[in-house]
Amino acid sequence: MGSYKRVSLLLFFILGLVKINIHAQSALPMLYFNPSPRINALGMAGASLPTKDPFGFYYNPAQLGYFSQTNNLSYELYPSNINWFGLSSVTYRNSAVNIGYNFKNELNGLSLSAGFGYIHSEMNYGGVTINPGGAPVYYAFPDDKFDAYSLGIGINYYVQLDVGFTYKSINPFLGNMAGGFGLQNNNVTLQPSAMDYGILLTVPVLKLAAPDYEFNLFDGAPASPYFNISLGYSRLNQTSDVTYTDLPPISGPLPRTVRLGYALSTGLDVEIHNNKFRLLGYDFTVDADQILIGPPDSTSTQGFLYKNGIGNISIGRNLIGLRSSDQVVVHKAHEFNLCETFTVMIGRFDGAGYSNDESNGIGMRLKGILTLLKAYTRDRTFNFIADHVDVQYYSSKINFGGPESKFESVNLHSIILAFDSLL
Repeated sequence: MGSYKRVSLLLFFILGLVKINIHAQSALPMLYFNPSPRINALGMAGASLPTKDPFGFYYNPAQLGYFSQTNNLSYELYPSNINWFGLSSVTYRNSAVNIGYNFKNELNGLSLSAGFGYIHSEMNYGGVTINPGGAPVYYAFPDDKFDAYSLGIGINYYVQLDVGFTYKSINPFLGNMAGGFGLQNNNVTLQPSAMDYGILLTVPVLKLAAPDYEFNLFDGAPASPYFNISLGYSRLNQTSDVTYTDLPPISGPLPRTVRLGYALSTGLDVEIHNNKFRLLGYDFTVDADQILIGPPDSTSTQGFLYKNGIGNISIGRNLIGLRSSDQVVVHKAHEFNLCETFTVMIGRFDGAGYSNDESNGIGMRLKGILTLLKAYTRDRTFNFIADHVDVQYYSSKINFGGPESKFESVNLHSIILAFDSLL
């Protein structure tokens, strides 16, 4: 068992390089980070800005309600492993699928939809060699995996209201020890689970105030501006503490987290030959989050206490003033979209161990080009593809405060089909 403990402690040391909260270290801190390259480019702000990103429900499962209003299928993957925090031995890989359906045809036009999401995530920490005090050598190959299953419901009646729930099945693997003292191919595993839930409200301010307002941008191209306000709230990794099998000293809580935020979205839609096209788009989003693990407490059977409600998040200081604290991380980001083709994202996050760290990314998609071509062709096959297929690509980086502690990711984004249009 001594070798198991050494491997586990070494793994905790590796994970300790990840700054999560200077007052509370959690087990399996990979659960704190979003697998979405796009959301990572936005300073890890993903609870309040509506998104159709297949990984988008990770920080707020209510995003699936928003997705399912207009989409039936979306799939996203990493084309190759990425190196986490610049460590060549630590690799990270994810994939996600979303399925949605809007029941408005069955409900006399009431836009009520449901979406299902699945994420598979895997982080491998590479081989670890242990040679304690000249004893025979041991080898460990630790990795962490989880599968997230999510359900979201959305309704659009003047405003868009979405709710969602996620169940995570977690499979951290600490072992596969080999060599010495007969401890060959022994495994040390644990399989905790966690639950997330969230809510997302989007108010189309300009659409409500002036639903028919438009102007001619140029001859034969009516344009209409939009301005939306979104509010998001989620609680993540709700579960009890984690105890490692056969290792009583190695235990701790999962990173139970609360997120609260808002997003402001504006831009200009243009209609060309009856084809709506988003010419310009801009989003500003803010999330405040806190890991709800309190300081050690000898009166608790768990050895710690969880904070209630929204923890120490302050609406005035954190969300309006955009100021962080030693317990609350403030994420803020800008996203610029041009012609539904090119996206630039810039983000920052600060507080609870982070120090005004930066993120950025770019995105490219086919939707804008296909829509423009559709406006000038009558080919039914091409028009069907333009209406129902979109391929997206995102690349992002996060700088966690050091030249070696940066996160890079490249992924091929979703292919979206509308099944009802095939009928």
